[in-house]
Amino acid sequence: MLETLIWATAALCAGMVLYGWRLYGDVFHPLVLTAPMLAFMYVVMPLQLVGDGSLFSYVTRSQAEFAQFLFLLGVGAFALGCVAGGAVKPKLDWTFGRTVYDAEALRRGAYLIGALGLGAWTYTVMNAGGFTEVFSRPKGYGWSEIGAVREAAYLTIAGLLLLLSPEGFDGKKSHWRLAVAAFSSPYLIQGFLGAQRGPTFLIVATLGLSWYMARGKRPPLPVVLAGGAVLASLLLFLVLNRGEIYLGSEFEVKTDIKEFFQASEANEYIFGVGCITAARQNGQFFWGKRYLAQLLVRPIPRQIWPTKYYDFGVPEIELNAGVAGAGLLPVMGWAEIPGAAAGMVADVWVEFSWLALPFLFLVGWCFGYSWRRAVTQSGPWTSLFTIGVLLSAYFVSQSGEAVIFRFLILSTATLWIWRRAGRRAPALDWARAA
Repeated sequence: MLETLIWATAALCAGMVLYGWRLYGDVFHPLVLTAPMLAFMYVVMPLQLVGDGSLFSYVTRSQAEFAQFLFLLGVGAFALGCVAGGAVKPKLDWTFGRTVYDAEALRRGAYLIGALGLGAWTYTVMNAGGFTEVFSRPKGYGWSEIGAVREAAYLTIAGLLLLLSPEGFDGKKSHWRLAVAAFSSPYLIQGFLGAQRGPTFLIVATLGLSWYMARGKRPPLPVVLAGGAVLASLLLFLVLNRGEIYLGSEFEVKTDIKEFFQASEANEYIFGVGCITAARQNGQFFWGKRYLAQLLVRPIPRQIWPTKYYDFGVPEIELNAGVAGAGLLPVMGWAEIPGAAAGMVADVWVEFSWLALPFLFLVGWCFGYSWRRAVTQSGPWTSLFTIGVLLSAYFVSQSGEAVIFRFLILSTATLWIWRRAGRRAPALDWARAA
């Protein structure tokens, strides 16, 4: 039964790619871009664990079967949402005219917020001992006691999204190219010298996706799939060698990917099944409280409110985003490991129980809708869609908490600049132009 459910999930993911590509004719459709990530989490990983028999050292077959059934339903709900949202035809406002954007104002705004992000990242590195000190150890990164300063580095990504938008693209200008290089450097360094897969995916996807979006072009589907495979291989390489990549390292290369799939309490699939089982048995769900904490509580500095999560009623969020709830030991016989992630479906299940399915449909709908608006109207929708693509990897492989605050930062910064650079065009002129 378990194997059947896994292969059904594989068929669903393959169908997502084919449906998104053939029906919409766009290799950047959310179905096409997210299906490989979902397949890795809910097909490749469990097949590896079932194949060597290690999965059942941590979970029972019945527990894995229920979880895989839930994974299948969750992926299906998300995919249906993408289809429904992408099929919506936006109503254009002919009465009041269309917003047009001042390209120079857009670029000036991008330079401003990108420079703020670059300055924040530089400060955290210097505060942690300087470049050489930080990146002379495995997984080096800067630090600040003030969370807002640490998170402000994401403004470099916001600046890139604006500069690489169709309206902000200006590849012939040297200062534009210099800004793109400068704003790319923090996450290139964090990714390749700090051996961190999150920053690596973030910057590679930002540059690759935005480059095509800005010029209104698309690569062939085989190129997208091959590029995704290369990127996935790079991320696996970084994970396997993160203890060897740093300044001064002798660098003994590891290439055995079986080490990544090794069964343990930290394995995403095993941890996800454990969290689903524990929440199901205990009947303990958060009903949106963890997600609200990301919106309402997390932005408040600890220096102002040291006990903010405890006072809000979600002290569990301090460990692995609280996805294990009260703990796994009484139910599973093993405890969670700091840094473990349960993945998209398990995280949403712990939050909403069976309401996870309509929630995932809604997330997919928003993703599909932003794609539709991006390809038909561009403007801020291009930024919102690209942000959705960038954060989809965090949502699929980690949790909603890994997405919400990042989305808040990136969307607020970019939409603020878009608003300042926009103006309403007369309806009559727009109608004539159309």
